Amino acid sequence: MARAWPVHRSRGIHARVGAARDAFDANALEPISDYIDVGDRVVVRYRWRGAGRGPEASFEFSQVITLRKGRVIAVDQVWDHREALKAVGLVE
Repeated sequence: MARAWPVHRSRGIHARVGAARDAFDANALEPISDYIDVGDRVVVRYRWRGAGRGPEASFEFSQVITLRKGRVIAVDQVWDHREALKAVGLVE
């Protein structure tokens, strides 16, 4: 699976999100697809928007979230939603 950026564990995810949010005065992350439950993984498509310091920014990406015993153990982020679906065996 071609990743949008490297996989990060819990602390790394929070640090990356915090750094992105700090770069803008206002930002929003919203799911733009249903959450697709595939056993121990969940797929979802997001849109992120930021504004306030320089030009506005907006992009979409998908996540494949892996769970074990009810806890997130990995988050893969990809640009192409089809790649996320492919990673969990929903498309060829």
